[in-house]
Amino acid sequence: MNQYEQNRGISNGVTKIEQQVMAGVAVVYTARKLASRRAVEWYALAASAVALWQLVWIHKVFENFATIEKNGLGSIATYLFVAVTHTHLAVQLTLAVAAVAFVFLVVDTARSVSPTGQFA
Repeated sequence: MNQYEQNRGISNGVTKIEQQVMAGVAVVYTARKLASRRAVEWYALAASAVALWQLVWIHKVFENFATIEKNGLGSIATYLFVAVTHTHLAVQLTLAVAAVAFVFLVVDTARSVSPTGQFA
């Protein structure tokens, strides 16, 4: 590196201003990816899962479900309906957020794997 390149902040052919601009571009690109719709859907689903883990005794739900599932599909539907309707409002809202986030993720995934980008 010659004296001119040292004075101008040039290393490997890239000036200091170019490095700063590219760093800014990288920050904006990363921020846009982290704030994208799909990322927000994943955040909502993950936050809902953590909230449900805190609000509900998950192992008890699975224990009860294991005893009910032997009685058939009708019993499972009744169990799920009664379980959801007899919980606190916070649990119901958390389940609703999780369900909406899950549906949006499924729709986004279906659109991304569809050759035309839309449903047939």
